[in-house]
Amino acid sequence: MSKNAVYKPAKKQLSKRLYEYRWVYFLGLPGLILLFTFHYLPMRGLLMAFEDYNPHMGILGSPWVGFKHFATLFQDAKFYNMLRNTLVISGLNLLTFPAPIILALILNEVRNSKFKKFIQTSVYLPHFLSWAIVVSLTFFLLSTEQGVVNKIAASFGKEPTAYLFSTTAIYQIIVIQSLWKGIGWGSIVYLAAIAGVDQSLYEAAKMDGASRLQCIMKITLPSIMPTVVVMLILKMGSIISVDFEQVFLMNNAMVKKQLEVFEIYIYNNGIAGGSTQYSYTTAIGMFKSVVNTSLVLLTNWITSRKGYEGIM
Repeated sequence: MSKNAVYKPAKKQLSKRLYEYRWVYFLGLPGLILLFTFHYLPMRGLLMAFEDYNPHMGILGSPWVGFKHFATLFQDAKFYNMLRNTLVISGLNLLTFPAPIILALILNEVRNSKFKKFIQTSVYLPHFLSWAIVVSLTFFLLSTEQGVVNKIAASFGKEPTAYLFSTTAIYQIIVIQSLWKGIGWGSIVYLAAIAGVDQSLYEAAKMDGASRLQCIMKITLPSIMPTVVVMLILKMGSIISVDFEQVFLMNNAMVKKQLEVFEIYIYNNGIAGGSTQYSYTTAIGMFKSVVNTSLVLLTNWITSRKGYEGIM
């Protein structure tokens, strides 16, 4: 049989599917247009990282300098401190990755519907609070003079502790903030995955005398593992990024060195004080994007080798 005889039916089948679902694709067209307009079209701005961008000359008219700004970044005395701080914060946040999974497993075991809804609402609510409110609550709890924690400590005769100015405690505070704000929202995906598990598996396990913990370990976790893998891969895509608003609001003179990350550096050199280092800050952003993309591809490759589907 010739190659043409093999491939012609496939082409006909594809064209048939496209025609059959033409209205579905038509409904998705606005989303594709928005994606192209606001995500792909602005990527031409990445050219600024390789030139000395001048707003009056435009992207195509500015002089080309190659990898000059990347070399400047790697030679910057602050680069390795920024990289270290970013990796420490992101690494600590990565350690909390199992927290939404554990929360989803616990919520799934709650049988009282009213109590379950109350807990779900309570843990989802912080996601809708702005970082300004979260940081204000942190100040209310941990400030030296007005903080509730220090007032309680003072009632026991202890000296107040400057948590917000501690170079060691600041990382822990940021991680706890991120965990409190995101754990509820992150558990929604896993709850949806758990809801899709075949209930007959649990019934068969209970007939064999399996406990709740055994059902979780032998049925629930293996069933939602593909979802866990996908979420882990996506999480790796932000390993060299931190939330700018959170770090910016938590910054002060005492912990400035510990919270000097790429986002703060880009803000100070590209926006604050009338700075016009557009090309340099674009190079920093491009460096972050390349590293994050590489980590996603590497994690996806590793999970594929382990037998999971991944995202590609």
